[in-house]
Amino acid sequence: MYVTMMMTDQIPLELPPLLNGEVAMMPHLVNGDAAQQVILVQVNPGETFTIRAEDGTLQCIQGPAEVPMMSPNGSIPPIHVPPGYISQVIEDSTGVRRVVVTPQSPECYPPSYPSAMSPTHHLPPYLTHHPHFIHNSHTAYYPPVTGPGDMPPQFFPQHHLPHTIYGEQEIIPLYGMSSYITREDQYSKPPHKKLKDRQIDRQNRLNSPPSSIYKSSCTTVYNGYGKGHSGGSGGGGSGGGPGIKKTERRARSSPKSNDSDLQEYELEVKRVQDILSGIEKPQVSNIQARAVVLSWAPPVGLSCGPHSGLSFPYSYEVALSDKGRDGKYKIIYSGEELECNLKDLRPATDYHVRVYAMYNSVKGSCSEPVSFTTHSCAPECPFPPKLAHRSKSSLTLQWKAPIDNGSKITNYLLEWDEGKRNSGFRQCFFGSQKHCKLTKLCPAMGYTFRLAARNDIGTSGYSQEVVCYTLGNIPQMPSAPRLVRAGITWVTLQWSKPEGCSPEEVITYTLEIQEDENDNLFHPKYTGEDLTCTVKNLKRSTQYKFRLTASNTEGKSCPSEVLVCTTSPDRPGPPTRPLVKGPVTSHGFSVKWDVPASESGCEVSEYSVEMTEPKDVASEVYHGPELECTVGNLLPGTVYRFRVRALNDGGYGPYSDVSEITTAAGPPGQCKAPCISCMPDGCVLVSWESPDSSGADISEYRLEWGEDEESLEFIYHGTDTRFEIRDLLPAAQYCCRLQAFNQAGPGPYSELVLCQTPASAPDPVSTLCVLEEEPLDAYPDSPSACLVLNWEEPCNNGSEILGYNIDLGDTSITVGNTTTHVMKDLLPETTYRIRIQAINEIGAGPFSQFIKAKTRPLPPLPPRLECAAAGPQSLKLKWGDSNSKTHAADDLVYTLQLEDRNKRFISIYRGPSHTYKVQRLTEFTCYSFRIQAASEAGEGPFSETYTFSTTKSVPPTIKAPRVTQLEGNSCEILWETVPPMKGDPVNYILQVLVGRESEYKQVYKGEEATFQISGLQTNTDYRFRVCACRRCLDTSQELSGAFSPSAAFVLQRSEVMLTGDMGSLDDPKMKSMMPTDEQFAAIIVLGFATLSILFAFILQYFLMK
Repeated sequence: MYVTMMMTDQIPLELPPLLNGEVAMMPHLVNGDAAQQVILVQVNPGETFTIRAEDGTLQCIQGPAEVPMMSPNGSIPPIHVPPGYISQVIEDSTGVRRVVVTPQSPECYPPSYPSAMSPTHHLPPYLTHHPHFIHNSHTAYYPPVTGPGDMPPQFFPQHHLPHTIYGEQEIIPLYGMSSYITREDQYSKPPHKKLKDRQIDRQNRLNSPPSSIYKSSCTTVYNGYGKGHSGGSGGGGSGGGPGIKKTERRARSSPKSNDSDLQEYELEVKRVQDILSGIEKPQVSNIQARAVVLSWAPPVGLSCGPHSGLSFPYSYEVALSDKGRDGKYKIIYSGEELECNLKDLRPATDYHVRVYAMYNSVKGSCSEPVSFTTHSCAPECPFPPKLAHRSKSSLTLQWKAPIDNGSKITNYLLEWDEGKRNSGFRQCFFGSQKHCKLTKLCPAMGYTFRLAARNDIGTSGYSQEVVCYTLGNIPQMPSAPRLVRAGITWVTLQWSKPEGCSPEEVITYTLEIQEDENDNLFHPKYTGEDLTCTVKNLKRSTQYKFRLTASNTEGKSCPSEVLVCTTSPDRPGPPTRPLVKGPVTSHGFSVKWDVPASESGCEVSEYSVEMTEPKDVASEVYHGPELECTVGNLLPGTVYRFRVRALNDGGYGPYSDVSEITTAAGPPGQCKAPCISCMPDGCVLVSWESPDSSGADISEYRLEWGEDEESLEFIYHGTDTRFEIRDLLPAAQYCCRLQAFNQAGPGPYSELVLCQTPASAPDPVSTLCVLEEEPLDAYPDSPSACLVLNWEEPCNNGSEILGYNIDLGDTSITVGNTTTHVMKDLLPETTYRIRIQAINEIGAGPFSQFIKAKTRPLPPLPPRLECAAAGPQSLKLKWGDSNSKTHAADDLVYTLQLEDRNKRFISIYRGPSHTYKVQRLTEFTCYSFRIQAASEAGEGPFSETYTFSTTKSVPPTIKAPRVTQLEGNSCEILWETVPPMKGDPVNYILQVLVGRESEYKQVYKGEEATFQISGLQTNTDYRFRVCACRRCLDTSQELSGAFSPSAAFVLQRSEVMLTGDMGSLDDPKMKSMMPTDEQFAAIIVLGFATLSILFAFILQYFLMK
């Protein structure tokens, strides 16, 4: 990393071509090497130190500051300074060197350059080749120090430098004039007087170097270049400043040309800084109690888009102050976004915020600050309450007010658990005071409290829980602990709460133990609130003493009485290895053992003997106090393993060593089931395996054979392990079993094995018949053309029957595995000779005997169905000829069926008659019928469907009309109405018979049920009758019903009515005065309602009384 110095009027944004070459960077920062040194670069007030990375970004550090640089080999970094300035190295008494850039003295340079009070620093010789060139082969690297830990504290810079590792970067310190002060410096607070004096004194010392160095200030080197140097063309690299296009530069060999380039740099940097400093103040939105959203707009003047030609985007820094407009600001955000969410703010607090804009490490002045105030919210969580005073029945608590967050605290909420310790809290105080006294509490009781504060906005969170105890008495002496259970190295003790303690009081128990009889001191073994304890790490069969003390917040009780208990003994050791006692037989023997050699502190109570069989199946064969046992029911010639363990009060001990004992030889073991194989010639081969010999060789085998277990016979005996059996029945069941012999005797029989000889063709069918009584409807075919055969399944001889061949003489039919078959398409009244044979996989069996069967004659055809008479509710049907001699002789039976609404035919008549009257039909409705004839030959087919319709019904007969005399020589005739019939309207015909006339005359025809007649004669008999007439709309036909009975009427004078019999019921006026049926019913209902209301009042009266 190369370090250069440049002195310009403003921050340069485009570097000379000499700095655009690729220079190898140091891969990492080296610390702790003795050869490495820290070199401080002095940045004066108003000057700028700029570091440019390989990607072109610039980072500016404004003075006053001291930038620490790490020198890997102790050499001074090459310094590039503008014309008229020199760099010098000052080493203090501690050995730290500083690089200072100051103006040159007028003694060595033309008057156009400012004077300097310090001598020049001679740059390395390789800088004299070109005024703007640093050779790439230079191998000295100067990484900046990354933190205060790499240098002494007295060298910390006045401005905090960013903690950045400048590995693999090109560092270019750039210095600007002090006249350009940023807006942030203008708004910052004025420095302290002592600090300002210290800075002025320090600046004077830097500008006035020692005289020894001043004497050698005039040299032949001008700004690090020889006077006789002639300029050459530099490389055309691009600068790192913002908004400056790449330009080609000529080689400059005079101070004037360098000065013009630097002035161009400074003007461009100043222009960019002015644009960045023109950023508008940020906008504040969504203000909350602890958060706010801040947004701003980019500065106007530079276009940072994809087509703007600028390769670096804007970046922004947000500074926040809570000390007022001119207070100290803190950077809280740095990035490229135009919006920032500020969080973790204090409620009800005034804040000021401003924004900085940066472009390619060039930072503008801050924007105008904007102020905002966060909202108020609920108070902060208070501290837990503190105990101020307590007694046996009261507690006094007090607390401090928490931060109110902008809204005054109005009340405090104190909750407690009432001493239940169940994490359930209830309110015990609510008010504005900061103290509370709780009374009527239990002595020596712990209560848990928590506190919350409330203001007008809300309630804070609860404080930490705190437990406070009331005063109480010292517990009484507890009773001695009780022994629950004792182990080898532990005992479990239990105790009770001392008398006089409430159930809610917290008591702490201390269990003490005396382990050594010679030591009379008790040592604490347990301290806690539990009523039980298990003491561990004790010795076996040892006596211990325990005592108990109880304590609470008031003090400690006296020790209890002493409990003496002893731990359990240890388990016994292993007995001796078991040995055989006495003779060994083929099925058992006796074993013995001795007591364990090691002592366990307790006598052995019993022993357990375990035997392991050859298949590694272990089982206990003895359990008792004796030192020997007998084992039986063993297998002969078999090896068994035995081991023994002892039992005492401490439990079972380990097993002894294992002993292997072999039983004597015995009869052979049970043979495995023989294997039976059927040979192609019908023979059976029986083979077997040798069983367990039980310690002696097998002398012979015996094979038994038979049809079942009861008929088994010996068919072979010898030493071979196979035997062939011949002359067996096909498909027959056989069984066999095997037995082995040796010198000890016969062994048990093997399992019974079943076998079956090979199958053969089926046996002949023994029973073949024709089903004569089969129902006619069981088979859909006509019985005159079919026969139903039935037979019994013959023996299949070991192979399932696949089908049958039926022989009819000239034809043969093959059917499946069934015992019933219908022979179809036969001739009526024909005799057939039939036989049958069965078939399986082996082949066809022999035919059965012939049988003869005759088909039935053809059934009769259905007759023609006719409608003899049709009525409105009935149909009379007839069929056939009742006088026919043929039908009379055949005794035919007819079945008449009617189609219902579901299009299904149901039988309504079955018999020999030729007529039938269908009743209960609906008027003017079509009905469908069919008929079938049946004889001894069977049921014939159904006829085609016949459809007949009922007629329309005539209106019913009406009651006699009522005649009422009107004023004058007129009367009114009334009659009952008939509702419309099936949609057909009903008219009425009124006829009258006058005097002694013989015929009625029609006086009215219409739809009304009343008619008035005038012009009647007095003392003349009139008879009226009426009939209903149905007018059919579909056929334009009128159907008249029967006339009603006649009603007599005589027209009388009014005088006669007044002097006549007023009580005659036949008088029409008297009849009109009598109530009708509807009026009479209304009177009855009204009476019942009145009676119910009366009863209700009476019941209510008595119930209320």
